Order: sequence, then structure tokens, then C-alpha cells
Amino acid sequence: MSNIFNTELDKFKILYPNTKFYFFNEIDSTNNFCKTLAKEDFSNPIVVLSDKQTCGRGTKGRRWTSPKNSGLWFSILLKPNFTPKILGIIPLLAATAIYESLSEFGIKSSIKWPNDIFIKDKKVCGILTESNLSNNKIDYLIVGIGINVNLSLNDFDPELQDKATSLKISYNKDFNRFDILNVLLKNFNSLYYNLTENKIKCIIEKYKANSCVLNKKVSLHYNNTYEIVTPIDVMNDGSLLVKDSNNKLKQIYSGEVSLRF
Repeated sequence: MSNIFNTELDKFKILYPNTKFYFFNEIDSTNNFCKTLAKEDFSNPIVVLSDKQTCGRGTKGRRWTSPKNSGLWFSILLKPNFTPKILGIIPLLAATAIYESLSEFGIKSSIKWPNDIFIKDKKVCGILTESNLSNNKIDYLIVGIGINVNLSLNDFDPELQDKATSLKISYNKDFNRFDILNVLLKNFNSLYYNLTENKIKCIIEKYKANSCVLNKKVSLHYNNTYEIVTPIDVMNDGSLLVKDSNNKLKQIYSGEVSLRF
């Protein structure tokens, strides 16, 4: 572990005494490491962060570019005490926490349903949530987050250079990754703990206010087909209400479909 990681780890242990931290120079995937940790009994939250991921992944197994010294690649392992029906809210909650955190650094972003963060028309952050259920209870919940902080254009694969961006590319300056992590953990904890019906409604309203897809025509892809729809609302279970070309309403769920501009 590098000296800077050692120094920052000590700071975070003081700031978050009830959270266990693992900081790595390099790891295959922070989500994968959390799955290993979840096999053991735990109660308090665990944060796993790596300077580099060799097998970082996004939704549907897509590769997530995670070079060293340039991004925030981390996962939060949780033992929820809420029912599985609330799981659909978690990606939206995480996206809202990230949006609010970036705003504190003067960064203007928007949210693409369900959990991608965009700056203008390019993706700057992705979220991968994974969980395990047994006997209608949540054994564990993993919230994996990848934020392109100080990546340069050449850090991205050629096929992604017109689709992805970083905070540095967008604002032409470097950002302190650990400052962002600290603010993000505070905002995430504020939204996550004591989840109530009223708080869920508040999260949904914040989420909708910063959506980049509501009331805009988008391409809805599923089962190797697509159609043009207009998202008109985000429901309290995290699903998206869309209107098709025949003005028919349908409710769609993350994991089943993808949206494209």
C-alpha cells in the first residue's frame, strides 16, 4: 500500500469509526473482494477501495476501465435491515448521493436511469449493486462505484473516448479523490440510514429533479430489440414509467432493459 493510501486510511478510520476500510494498490475487483468478505459474519459497513482494478466491471459484465492514480474505484458492503422490496431504490439512492457530492465541488452532472452519472452527454460514473437473498432476507448488499476523476482521454479505450469523460477532462483540472470520497460517504450514509417511506419519496424527488432522461425521447433496448419511448416518471420502487409511440404506459425495471440517447 502506498504512503498516501496509508495516510488517508488513517484519516478515514477516524472519520468513520464504525466502518471498516480496506485500501489496496491493486485488486481485480472491489465488488469481488466484498463478496469474499460477505462469506464471513459482519454487521458494520465495510468500504473496499483500490487505486487500480484489473478486472473492474460494470452492469451486464461490461469491463470498467480502472487505471491507477486517476479514479475512485470502491465498493460498500452492507448488512441491510430493510426488506428486499426496497433494493430497487438503492441504485437511485447511490446516484443521488453521487450527484449531490459532485455538486459540492462545483460539478454539474445529471443522472441517467437507473444509476449512471453524466456530464453533458458523456458518462463519468457508474454504479453496480449486487446482493444475495435467503428466506426473504438480504444477506448482504454491495454498492460498487466507479468515478472517473483524473483520467485523461488516452486512459479510455478508443471505442469509449466519445462516450466517457472524467472530472479532469470536463473541468480541465485535477480533483482530490479522497476529498470526494469523504463527501460521498457522508451523503450516502445520510440517505441510506433510517430509510423511511418519506425519505424514499424525498430521494425519488431529488433523483427526478436531476434526471437527464425524463420527458425526453430515448431508445429502450431489450431482448435484441428496441423502441422509442418517453420516460415520464420514476416510481417509488425505483422502476421507470415510460410512454411508447402509441401513448401506452409501461413500467420497466433496471436489469431488464437499457436506455440510450
